[in-house]
Amino acid sequence: MATHMHISEYEAKEGTLLLSCECGWEGKATEAHGELHEAVMDFECPKCDKMLLIVNLITDSQKYFAWKESKKE
Repeated sequence: MATHMHISEYEAKEGTLLLSCECGWEGKATEAHGELHEAVMDFECPKCDKMLLIVNLITDSQKYFAWKESKKE
């Protein structure tokens, strides 16, 4: 199961954050395959594509959902 963390925690650990996978791959988060989405950033194992880390990018949920609602109009 992928590890979940908030963007502030990720930024504090970004340079030293190590990930490992059941397939045997180990490395820094910056060496994994990262993909940016609207509200999260995820990192997959470069060897087997298993999801290793999900980073929540939302810092203020009220502002985020208000912004989402404004885009519907």
